[in-house]
Amino acid sequence: MKIKADRLLKAADRLVASMEEFPYVFKDRMLKLSLLSFFLGGVGTYAGILIGERNFILFSWVLCGINLYQAARLYRIAKQKKYEVIEGRVSQIRGKHGIGRTCRVFIQTEEGETKEFVLEKGSPLQAGKCYRFYFDENRCLTSGIRSLDAMLNVNSFYGVEEVSREEG
Repeated sequence: MKIKADRLLKAADRLVASMEEFPYVFKDRMLKLSLLSFFLGGVGTYAGILIGERNFILFSWVLCGINLYQAARLYRIAKQKKYEVIEGRVSQIRGKHGIGRTCRVFIQTEEGETKEFVLEKGSPLQAGKCYRFYFDENRCLTSGIRSLDAMLNVNSFYGVEEVSREEG
């Protein structure tokens, strides 16, 4: 039994060491998805036993598996570096106080190019600050029409982190 525990600890150490190079956005989302999945599995099992429903236990573990799959998918994407990084200064935010769940964010890159994204209103962005945006490189569509591209790429967004002036 001690040998299995040692192997498990070594595997966990290797996993943590391989994740050191990942951007904070990916580490944060993987941790939150993993904790949520085990919370759903544990609470669902407890509630299912308490009310005597096997289906409740089954569905809670199905949800647990879905969240663990999403965390593993993010790990694979970060490990293979299959994401696109766009860094720039937020020049304008439109629709932040309007009706709806999304707003349009305009980014001025260092090359002078203006990019437009449609992001959730909950994103902690401020005009004039520099940010690093992470997107799925496989889903980044470009039709040439800036507003259409922004609308089509809604689900390809992984996260954002602020870039200090010393970094950027």
